[in-house]
Amino acid sequence: MRVSLPQKVLFTLYAAFACFVVGARAQTSLGILTNAAQVRNLKPAQAARAISVHLRGVVIDQASPHDEAVILADETAGIYLRANGNLFHDCRRTDLLEVDGVSDPGQFAPIVKVSAVRKVGTAPLPAPRPVSYQELITGAPDGQWVEITGVVRRCLTLPPNIWRLYLAANGGIVSVRGTTPGNPQVQEDAEVRIQAVCLYQFNQKRQVLTAVLQVPEGLMVQVEKPAPTDPYAAPLRSADSLLQFSPDSAIGHRIHVHGIVTHAQRGSLVWIRDGNSGLRIQTQQDENLEPGDKIEVLGFPANGSSSPLLQDALFRKTGSKQPPTPIFCGIATNAFAFEDDLIAVEAMISDVQPVLEGTALTLKSSGTIFKALLKSSPGNRDTFDWEPGSKVRVAGICSVVHDDPRPMIGVWQPQSFQILMRSPADLTVISRPSWWTSSHITLCLGGITGGLMLVTGVVMLLARHRLKEQGRQRAMAESEFSAILAERNRLAREIHDTLAQGLVATSVQLRLARKQTNGASQSLQQHLDSAQQLVRQSLQEARNSIWNMRSQVLENGDLAGALKGILQQMTDSTEVQTEFEIAGNARRLAPVIENNLLRVGQEAITNATKHAQAGRIKVKIEFSDTQFQLLVADDGRGFDPARSRSDAGGFGLVGMRERVAELQGELTIRSTPGQGSEIKLTIPLAGEAPA
Repeated sequence: MRVSLPQKVLFTLYAAFACFVVGARAQTSLGILTNAAQVRNLKPAQAARAISVHLRGVVIDQASPHDEAVILADETAGIYLRANGNLFHDCRRTDLLEVDGVSDPGQFAPIVKVSAVRKVGTAPLPAPRPVSYQELITGAPDGQWVEITGVVRRCLTLPPNIWRLYLAANGGIVSVRGTTPGNPQVQEDAEVRIQAVCLYQFNQKRQVLTAVLQVPEGLMVQVEKPAPTDPYAAPLRSADSLLQFSPDSAIGHRIHVHGIVTHAQRGSLVWIRDGNSGLRIQTQQDENLEPGDKIEVLGFPANGSSSPLLQDALFRKTGSKQPPTPIFCGIATNAFAFEDDLIAVEAMISDVQPVLEGTALTLKSSGTIFKALLKSSPGNRDTFDWEPGSKVRVAGICSVVHDDPRPMIGVWQPQSFQILMRSPADLTVISRPSWWTSSHITLCLGGITGGLMLVTGVVMLLARHRLKEQGRQRAMAESEFSAILAERNRLAREIHDTLAQGLVATSVQLRLARKQTNGASQSLQQHLDSAQQLVRQSLQEARNSIWNMRSQVLENGDLAGALKGILQQMTDSTEVQTEFEIAGNARRLAPVIENNLLRVGQEAITNATKHAQAGRIKVKIEFSDTQFQLLVADDGRGFDPARSRSDAGGFGLVGMRERVAELQGELTIRSTPGQGSEIKLTIPLAGEAPA
């Protein structure tokens, strides 16, 4: 159906009007939103309808982008306002505003897009709402005026006039930022109270990544308990006493330890030995340390994989001595008692492979398999002559691997560990592997396998050549047989057209002569009868010779038709009932095969009709992809196959067996005197493709 242009215009106007009506009804159902909580409760799809909003509240802080956004709070909640233009350029904290605008889904939570702003005075800030770390990570306090207490873990001052601190609160770390110079008492390990606007970093799916507390300009962080004046004056703790049971342990504060450096990664990790225990320290202090340096450390204890560690640590160097000696573990499982300490183990290398961080070794000692890692920079990948099968002594920092579920309570027994090597010198080769390594054995087996495959290939080529040669010889034999058969057929035709026809003519003439000599002497009559009999015998012998020399039925038809014709010819003018059956896909076979099958079938049918005195004869031939079967059965008088002999006038059973043997087949004869006979012939047809 065609639509005219005026109809299209009317349809478009109707659709627009319908959308306007639906939007108007939706807005009417929600009404004008008059407080921040109503806006926050909108679903993204609802907020996208641009519902009218009228709010009255106090400015908590400026927001990004500057002069275009603020955080406004009323008696219900806080909300982010965004204007098209610098409508908020003269708005400051505590200003009381009336704003008009529409709802918008925002990028994380619903916001208000402001079209008009009126400053109506000032008002005190509402009381901040106390929050916990667990509540912050949900994203629910977005845009809210909140308060939280905790211990300062780290302070940073960033240009041009930005400060940031990380606060440990309720088991988590919260990021705090501001633009006012911070309180000088706000230092690491101080207990503080912070009032701030809660903002978030989020992904494109509107999901929370990180909470950030923004302290408004001009508002100071309140220090509840200052940090120690001299933090290194705190009592020293031993590494193995960390996180042990104590009813009066200070929560969330730094502790003071010291020890000898066993390994250090500048600006990230330091390992020390304190007495008989190792300790891992996380620090951002960019100072070079060497094994043997004596240091004092201030850090916050935390749980490691199986032993405590110190986070956000500071250290100072107090001296140096000889690098510590690795603790030798005669049994590899003893390494579990020395996590984060410098150890040495004797083991056998099972595998060496490059990894993203450097080079990884798989080692085995007393039935225990563990890893050793030598880190290297991406642009500096050295190669080492470490061979699988070598016995080595490897040293480095022991790190217990947390690779199985821990029990809910009680002692946890680790199951595996790895060694962090400090340099290539931490691995000493004790003995090289014998030549008969797994790789060499694999190489030898590969060579042997390749040789066997080569020999197999040669044998297959020779066999294929032999089969090809046999096929060629077979084709030559069939060609020769075809030539012989053609010559025999030619001779048979010559005999039929000359000798046999002459004998027939002679027989006719003798019959005519005898009729003409009815009154002749008896002696002449006897001579003529004898001559007639000799001519008939000669004609019969000529016909037998023609039959033996030429398979005329195979020239004019196939094997099945020839056998069926023989069966009909032998039983015509008799009361013998016959049955002929063909199974499978009948097709032509090689001439030599068809000729032999025809002779065997002819002999079997002849024996059944002439000698068995049968009342019923069944002939069945069956073609399959791999073999041919011929069955001739009768209900005649039967015979004893063990006593049968070939007669003078035909092939006999011996001749049949000889022909079947030439075809590499099998001849089965079942017969019992008085119970009929069954002759079954089976020959293979390998290589005979269906026609």
